[in-house]
Amino acid sequence: MSDSAQNVKRRNGSKHDKTGCLTCRYRRKKCISNTFPVCGACKRLNLECVREPTLRILPRSRTSLGQDEAHHEQTSLSLARPSDPSLNSLSLHGSGMAECSKRRYAMKFYIDVLAKLLAVSQQYNSFLSDFLPMAVESPALADALVAWSSGHLSVYNSAYHITALEARATSLRALAKSLTSEDIASRETSAAASLVLLTSEVCLGDHTKWYNHLTGVQQIIECSRSPVSMYGRVLCGPEALKQSPEGRWVLRNFAYHDILGSVTLRKPPLIPGNYLEEITDVVDTYIGVGSEILIFISEVSCHHTSSLAHGYLSSDEENPDTTNSWSAIEQKIKNWRCPPGTLQALESLAYAYRCAALIHLYRQTLRSLKLVHDDTHWEKHENPTFALYSKIEVEVSTTLQYVANIPLNDVPESALLFPLFLVGAEATYSSHMDTIRIRLSLMAKKRNFQNIQRALGVLEEIWERRAQGFGNNQVDWQDIVGQQSDDLLLT
Repeated sequence: MSDSAQNVKRRNGSKHDKTGCLTCRYRRKKCISNTFPVCGACKRLNLECVREPTLRILPRSRTSLGQDEAHHEQTSLSLARPSDPSLNSLSLHGSGMAECSKRRYAMKFYIDVLAKLLAVSQQYNSFLSDFLPMAVESPALADALVAWSSGHLSVYNSAYHITALEARATSLRALAKSLTSEDIASRETSAAASLVLLTSEVCLGDHTKWYNHLTGVQQIIECSRSPVSMYGRVLCGPEALKQSPEGRWVLRNFAYHDILGSVTLRKPPLIPGNYLEEITDVVDTYIGVGSEILIFISEVSCHHTSSLAHGYLSSDEENPDTTNSWSAIEQKIKNWRCPPGTLQALESLAYAYRCAALIHLYRQTLRSLKLVHDDTHWEKHENPTFALYSKIEVEVSTTLQYVANIPLNDVPESALLFPLFLVGAEATYSSHMDTIRIRLSLMAKKRNFQNIQRALGVLEEIWERRAQGFGNNQVDWQDIVGQQSDDLLLT
């Protein structure tokens, strides 16, 4: 060895290079006082202290598996990561597998991994308990599930891209054939197949085709007719689908995409959410116990733009208790409570959505006020927007407290995109922005859903504009999304 090589001085590694919390490592800062559960730096800056999950070296015994089944189900989600051995073997041998073997693996991947990535509860997972039995009698739904799963697998192995395209084409042909049937069971499976194709488009980053599937589901629902009941009545539309558990799941699934989509599309939902009123007393796969909150969000989105401003300016003057008044909507949202006995993580998720519904109301009202600033009502109020901005600031902090109650990588985390985005769009403190950025980044890394990355990209642009002096509250995320050619769906 030469003298020059022997004289090379290497920097001694710091224990903080490979240890410390993820928050400090993401910020490229030294993790001061690396204590548990919150490090000194995060405590000082009031940041969420995110830690890596512990790794198990030795396999669990049968006894511990039986006692900790929930943990076992959760760890199976790690299959979705490219570093997992099953996906490594997939990348090595996928191109040589027969097409039928790829379809089988795709369906297995759907059952073991993909269906769990979107559910907030493994005990109440309609992707498995409802969609799989329906797929047995519906070729359109079965191929839609294969297309969705293969599309997700194609991110890791391009050989599955062809499988996804073929399954999608087969599903669309079968769907077109099934639409000719007026049987209510066929309507349910046709709507389910369209919803799966919609979800597939969203997860893979398409920003336009998903809405075509959504309008298709709307038409299927509105054209549904039930057989003549014992009372001699024929039920139509959503009422026809409410007669079976599968139909009710299809309605909640549609409402989740339709109502949350209305927020980012800046238009009323295709079907107002009142049809949910009798089917929210369950733990929904997408949103847990908070399905009723979708009705409130729908009500806000259905209001005419100027009516929110007039309702807000007159809320303390005339008819404050009117059912459709601005203050009545606000109180309905604020007074909503989780059912007794709800698990803490699902409770925190539901209340995060409640806060998001309030933020949606306040932001929509601010947009409405810009259109009626010359109205006589405006002259009676000094700076009517100040109170709304104060309300938004309170809900931002409250939402992040609820989000902090949901452990990292816990199952209910799958539904956090919508509340995190609305909160992030209103965040003005750097500590809040860092918390949201880290949480969304980790969610995107785990799930590899492109709509999460796009939502984070929109937030980064909002935060950059605020940093450049455009005003803390003057930057409206809808203006940024409206300037872009692609739509955004936060499901």
